[in-house]
Amino acid sequence: MAIKILFTADNHFGISYISFPKAKQELLEERINAFKRMVDYANANEMNYFIIGGDLFDKTSIAEKNIKEIAAILKEFNGDMVVIIPGNHDFYENTDKTLWSKFNACVDPEKIIVLNEYEIFDHQIGEHKVNFFPASCRSKHSEINMIGWVNDVEKKKETINIGIAHGNVTGLGLDNDDRYFNMTKQELESCGMDLWLLGHIHVPYPTNEILHDNPRLFMAGTHMPDSWKFKHDGNAWHIEIDHDKKVTAKKFKPSKIKIDELEFIVNNSIDIDALERRLNEYQKSSTALRMNINGRLDEEQKPRLLEIIKRYEAEFLTLDVKNNVSRKIDAVLINEHYPNASLPHILLSELLQEDPEGLALQKAFDILQEINSK
Repeated sequence: MAIKILFTADNHFGISYISFPKAKQELLEERINAFKRMVDYANANEMNYFIIGGDLFDKTSIAEKNIKEIAAILKEFNGDMVVIIPGNHDFYENTDKTLWSKFNACVDPEKIIVLNEYEIFDHQIGEHKVNFFPASCRSKHSEINMIGWVNDVEKKKETINIGIAHGNVTGLGLDNDDRYFNMTKQELESCGMDLWLLGHIHVPYPTNEILHDNPRLFMAGTHMPDSWKFKHDGNAWHIEIDHDKKVTAKKFKPSKIKIDELEFIVNNSIDIDALERRLNEYQKSSTALRMNINGRLDEEQKPRLLEIIKRYEAEFLTLDVKNNVSRKIDAVLINEHYPNASLPHILLSELLQEDPEGLALQKAFDILQEINSK
């Protein structure tokens, strides 16, 4: 029999979605629903552990009703235990009336465990003895990681040893200032863990969808996309480790929401058709899209582009458009700006005749406009 783990991290309940004002409510609701889907998946697959690698909450000042809501969802897990470590956003404070004291008051401490001490937590499942080595956060920032104590503790070979930590990993995340509990792969590997389960880096690692060997290091990423910066699909890891410590794993994608960015150039009606086809490839009602459109169009073509943008703004979850398309240079535009037989008129007319789509025409017009503006 293998030990089954559903691993997630960086759920960030309490996030504001300030960058998505039009879709804020839908995204907040999906954040809860996607979390519920992970619990449902874990129950359907008879997982032993539901492990959260830090930043379950976005900050330490969470409303009590929201804490109770998340606790109620976790109570629905039917497996052996929910195991949580505090991350750098929901770091542990050892005082009354703080986030984790309020959370612990809502749950059965034998079933939903918050590991905030730097010591082994042991648990038995059938023939398997599991030792958890937590490396939780006690502050939002630190130049020192919390895994040092793990290296100094003896590990029993017959025990499944699982490290759970929160922080940046050199080469896998971005922490140029060494402010986020930075670790190296070498440090992690030297600790003698059978598995490391890490939070903080909002993208999943490894990148494989399915694994039949043990990478020793798993990062869950976020359970749903949460910003224009982190646009990957939501992710959790389904991990199994047997008595011989053979590991298999596969990704589970609990969220229906997609976040994407699109760069598109339109210079004619064919390009406008292509843009419309591209937009129709999305599941629009569940996609937040930021689109940057560049190019030049004839004056009579621009209204169609604007009509498409307006129509799709109503169909997407949110559509943020930067329309940088300017008017294409043609004889009418040249006549509007320069008198007939003037040097600019002659120059631009000749360039238009030679290559109406050429960069030389566009550049010459822009230079002349810049000179005239001075």
